[in-house]
Amino acid sequence: MKPGSLILKSGLCGLLLLALLATGAAVAPAQAQIKVLRIGIGVDADTLNPQEQTTTLIQNMCDLIYDNLFFQKPDGTLVPRLATGYDVSEDGLTWTLHLREGVTFSDGTEFNAKVMKQTFDRILDPEMRVPLRFAVSMIDECTVVDEYTVALKLQYPFAPLADTLSMTLNAPISPKALEEHGEDVRQHPVGAGPYVLAEWVKGDRIVMVRNEDYFGEKPTVEKIVWKVVPEVSTREAMLRSGQIDICYKPSPVNVAGLKADPEVKVDMPLDTRTIFMGLNCQKGPTQNKLVRQAFNYAVDKKAIVEKILFNTAVPMDAPVSPIVFGHHTMDKQYDYDPEKARALLEEAGFDFETEISMRTPNGRYLFDKQVSQAVQSYLQAVGVKVNLRTFDWPTYVAGLLKPLDETELEVFLLGWGPLFLDADMGLSGQFTCAVNPPKGLGSAFYCNQEFDALMERSRRELDKEKRDQLLLEASRMVWEDAPWIWLHVEKFVIAYSQDIEDLVVTPTEKFYPTYISRQ
Repeated sequence: MKPGSLILKSGLCGLLLLALLATGAAVAPAQAQIKVLRIGIGVDADTLNPQEQTTTLIQNMCDLIYDNLFFQKPDGTLVPRLATGYDVSEDGLTWTLHLREGVTFSDGTEFNAKVMKQTFDRILDPEMRVPLRFAVSMIDECTVVDEYTVALKLQYPFAPLADTLSMTLNAPISPKALEEHGEDVRQHPVGAGPYVLAEWVKGDRIVMVRNEDYFGEKPTVEKIVWKVVPEVSTREAMLRSGQIDICYKPSPVNVAGLKADPEVKVDMPLDTRTIFMGLNCQKGPTQNKLVRQAFNYAVDKKAIVEKILFNTAVPMDAPVSPIVFGHHTMDKQYDYDPEKARALLEEAGFDFETEISMRTPNGRYLFDKQVSQAVQSYLQAVGVKVNLRTFDWPTYVAGLLKPLDETELEVFLLGWGPLFLDADMGLSGQFTCAVNPPKGLGSAFYCNQEFDALMERSRRELDKEKRDQLLLEASRMVWEDAPWIWLHVEKFVIAYSQDIEDLVVTPTEKFYPTYISRQ
């Protein structure tokens, strides 16, 4: 990879980073080129507009098409990409971003400060569909300083803003593409990243080819084919037979076998993604906190991790993953106790003749359908009638985004993976009132003004220890209110051909084949 010569600057944080432009390990100049890399995935994309993203896998694709302001390495370190650095004012209210010069989008349009301002204007526009807007809601406006410099004016200082700026959300789209396609740019993405969309056959494949005019090191892979294969067993068979080179999220039951296969490598870092059963807090039987708590006691999370997921996950012990800043193991744990579950249901006056509607995707998360079936069985064991329905991912996402008066959600399996290693995104992104659909992704419709006030204070607090205590207090509150059945934190399992070297795999559930090599 190409060494960078620029320094990330921060007057407030004193942050200095000498960084590399590429995604992972260094690439020798004479490294062999790879004609085609085939990746088996479980779901198709719903949109390739970076501002409309809800799904980590699709954001992963967008990163390759658009690139990021900063790239977050697996250890959380930031390296410059479309931005070369930043300065922060003494009061923390102005972040000045220095943009890379000489960058063009794949259609030849120049990348500059006007483009970056247009990007933030779109993100902050309340009329635009931006599910992850909450992550940058502290930004009041973006102004142009000069041709390659913008200033972000904040409503309040926000400690992890640099990490936030590494999100796919902030990736710029070619102004020419926006003018030509409007919001249908989601089907016709044009970015400044290392790859260009060449073909998209819905439900079958997404094909990217190398951007020969990319500003950074030339990718070693000429073409990437993302093959949509919903059945995990089929993906695994395709990997073993050489039909694909990378298998996204193989079956937990087969991980040990894949590890033992001399032709296969398996990476499995614990990631930020929590898997849960959302419980509608404003409609239906789960409005009652006692019912939500009862559902938690009814489910044996340890058994699910051990017997269904074969330890490719760990039970949740807090509202966020153990690997993020702000995680604290909760004193109270919802250990498996079906008798207590039934007692709480009776105390709540739960109508055992009521049929609960449960929904699940299939192929999005590790054994998602099987986990949902297990939860269904546990609830039925304490007398709750449950009707489970399975949906393809695009249809499922559409159902998650309906407002309260239209939603049919009662109990639903979902995952939430913060895109940087901080509890703010985990807590703010799912539990503050502002992120309830259709504006956000908090599909449990949890809304607690006291919780919101705590999160607001944590966002404004720059002292690390004080901020950590505020996040602990907020975690305790939402854990007690139980808007989710707290299930498990996934390990990001990805299997690939033994001869692949230098594949970058992150705990934010992304992987980058841009500069891989073959033995």
